[in-house]
Amino acid sequence: MIFAATSGGVASAAMVSGVLNEHAGPPAKERQLHFENRLSGDMFLTPTDDTGAFEADLPPGTYDLRGERGLIIKRHIVVDREVVNLGTLRDPPRLDVRRPFQREGIAETVIHPAAPATANVAAGTKSLKDQADVATAAPPPADAPAAPAAAASPAPPK
Repeated sequence: MIFAATSGGVASAAMVSGVLNEHAGPPAKERQLHFENRLSGDMFLTPTDDTGAFEADLPPGTYDLRGERGLIIKRHIVVDREVVNLGTLRDPPRLDVRRPFQREGIAETVIHPAAPATANVAAGTKSLKDQADVATAAPPPADAPAAPAAAASPAPPK
């Protein structure tokens, strides 16, 4: 699951903050970072501001802080009920050998269904749209001729 890390909302959460700089030194502006819970895999997104600063309210657990493409910036961040200041962190270099192995991303939503995310359609059933079309279709008039019966198939030769 993916959650947006916000300030002041999660029960029994702790504030985790820090500053992210580029590998060469200047602040990493407007980056999307994510804290990944090492046990559940839940991800909490947080942006950096113009100074590279970020903060997130996280529920208790152990997290890895990952950059936009998934490279781990800091491992094993233990969050309890205390404020955690990670200090100043450096984004790894672009040609870091770990990049292909730790690549991970969060894409924009590409499917916008009309049904809520909790909708469940069993395999082999009609789609929700087809079900709605059948439910709203008018019945045939009473004086309409009946549909022809299917022709019987010939018996197999003996």
